[in-house]
Amino acid sequence: MTDWKTSISKSGEDAEVRGEKLEEVMEMEFSDAIWLVLKGEKPSENESEMFKTLLSSSIDHGVGNPSTVSARTVQSGGNSMNTSVAAGILALGDKHGGAIEDCMKMIQSDKAAEEIVEEKLEKGETIPGIGHKIYKDEDPRASKMLEKADELGTSGECVEKMLDIREEFSDRKVELVLNVDGAIAGIMSDLGWDHRLGKGIFIIARTPGLVAHVHEEMGEEDFRREDGEYLG
Repeated sequence: MTDWKTSISKSGEDAEVRGEKLEEVMEMEFSDAIWLVLKGEKPSENESEMFKTLLSSSIDHGVGNPSTVSARTVQSGGNSMNTSVAAGILALGDKHGGAIEDCMKMIQSDKAAEEIVEEKLEKGETIPGIGHKIYKDEDPRASKMLEKADELGTSGECVEKMLDIREEFSDRKVELVLNVDGAIAGIMSDLGWDHRLGKGIFIIARTPGLVAHVHEEMGEEDFRREDGEYLG
């Protein structure tokens, strides 16, 4: 058996997380502890405030999305909390929750906004971070975060690049809003986060909402089944 090696944490009497004593980590805000364990360093005061806002923005967004529907459906079959929440997390993908990672990778590339839009249009691909099925004029979550980022000084070149991509696409194709994924991707990129943590950030943010929905579904006595329409 191969021994696992990690620089993340260690257990025992001298337990640590990223070089910080566990007792000291226990005194931190939960969001700061998340930042520490994922990024390997403590956030500054402004980074901490921005990160709390980012996590809270995605904690839940109604029942009409794949992760919540999946979690509640599995729970309605009489499963356990961990099984149902896991089902919700498994439903997160490129079209729901995965856009943050794709968007971060896109704006962290060396390509200019014009080049990115040109390539996407040529390939007939959608651009992550813009457009929303509900919000047509403005995504209030994105607007709130960008406003907060400006106030805290955590907005930089990556946010500007994301806004340039949205504007370039709107000029060439159709007017679309900057959505919450695009705002998170731009801000997190300006804060120096690896794009491969994009999905992880969303999983962490959305899990409390999934737990709440599963718990609520536990109060329903009957399995929820909709009549289907046979098309064969």
